[in-house]
Amino acid sequence: MDYQTKRKHIIIIFSVILSILVVYTVIGSVLVTRDLQAQALASERGRLQNSSRGRLHSTERGRLAEANITENQKGTEENPDGADQGDRIAAVQNRLVRQPLVTPRGNGEDTVTVMVYMNGSNLETDYGFATQDIREMLKAPYNEKVNIVIETLGTKKWQDYGIMNDHTQRFILDEKDVLLVDDTLDQLDCTDPDTLTDFITWSAKKYPADRYFLILWDHGGGAVDGFGWDQYRRYDASLTIDELQQSLKEAGVVFDFIGMDACIMSSIETCYAVYDYCDYCILSEDFESALGWSYEGWLTALSENTSIDTVSLGTILVDDMVAANRNNRYEGDSSTLALIDERYIPSAFDSWMSFAYANEAALLTTNFSREVARTGRALPACRVSSDLQEYYITDLLALAVSIDSRETKGLVSRLAAAVAYYNCTDDNLGLTGLAVTLPYGDNSFYSSMERVYANIGIDKRYVEWLSKFPENADSSEYYDYEEFNQSWSGWEEYSGN
Repeated sequence: MDYQTKRKHIIIIFSVILSILVVYTVIGSVLVTRDLQAQALASERGRLQNSSRGRLHSTERGRLAEANITENQKGTEENPDGADQGDRIAAVQNRLVRQPLVTPRGNGEDTVTVMVYMNGSNLETDYGFATQDIREMLKAPYNEKVNIVIETLGTKKWQDYGIMNDHTQRFILDEKDVLLVDDTLDQLDCTDPDTLTDFITWSAKKYPADRYFLILWDHGGGAVDGFGWDQYRRYDASLTIDELQQSLKEAGVVFDFIGMDACIMSSIETCYAVYDYCDYCILSEDFESALGWSYEGWLTALSENTSIDTVSLGTILVDDMVAANRNNRYEGDSSTLALIDERYIPSAFDSWMSFAYANEAALLTTNFSREVARTGRALPACRVSSDLQEYYITDLLALAVSIDSRETKGLVSRLAAAVAYYNCTDDNLGLTGLAVTLPYGDNSFYSSMERVYANIGIDKRYVEWLSKFPENADSSEYYDYEEFNQSWSGWEEYSGN
């Protein structure tokens, strides 16, 4: 073999050895990186689980939930046969989370318009609760960058501020005054979607802003019966969630949050209906007391910093509402309020459907609706009885952990991400912030549900599947949640699932 041939062979052998070394180096680096990531995740879980705080702050829980789902995704990709279905669903859905619809400018430079759709109804006529809440709003410091616009309607007797009973009016809060800015309207119907659309578009045009918030103030009747009781309309008329979706679509405005100062509207179906139009919802799963929301604290925070992030603002709102009910022995009552991150609602709904189909037999043989007494802001016309069970409200987390299923883990993980912040009075009876509606033994209720759900775009197979509940479900035997009620202490217990 001549010199040139030997030289070529040596170069080839050396190149092969070098390539092998590079491959081993890369593999080692990947293994070390993954080990460090796993250690960091475990450390984060431990820090949160050892926290003395009663309820996990939303940003911490959301970050942990996303990290956990990403970890599940890796496990699924490496061992698809060994990963359970809940993990696979969560891993896929994590890639589908949308970006926020609203991005504040920051540094307190944002302009804000808060739209309050205030249908006072008998709550104002008989008790003056609407003007009481306006009074709370006026206690917040004035900031010219914050417009608080109120539309008053559906009430036979307003108690204060010169609000007229015989036609709809629009006001803006200016320092310590309630200023009339539109007195040209007839007596509009609060349950007509066009009325809400017009209020939103008018407000956005007259008071354009960087950030918009929408509050619907009145009675609530859940995912099927909807929102609002107008004293000038039929006793059973309401704005259903498909009509709400229609209003928002036609208005073309996106909101930091949409809130309902009303009973039992915190359902996954309500959140699904408004998904395209807000980043967060603030809703009550329980019946609200006569006190409703507390307005001074969160509006003060917004006035002091118009760029405050929505999670921090919503946390103040939720905590103040619960504290007011806890501390008022006369008008306060058992209360819950949740800040829902809309980005996670589609994936949570998909996880719920997978869980539901897999556990159909258990769901149909026991009624999982909650038994909680009705208080002041539930729609009076919707149900004859006054319990949550008569609105067919089933708490999603309580249900998920009460049925032994391999789909439980994926569902709980998505719910933990969706419920950004939650608080409740101590006697909350194990409600956790977000419900689902199952029409146990009620054909008439299902007929309304079928129409509403189809209109908001819920999966057709799921809507048809719900038809089994009126015909086949045992509506008389209720599930005993006592074990869950006693063990429930907050979302932090489930943040690592």
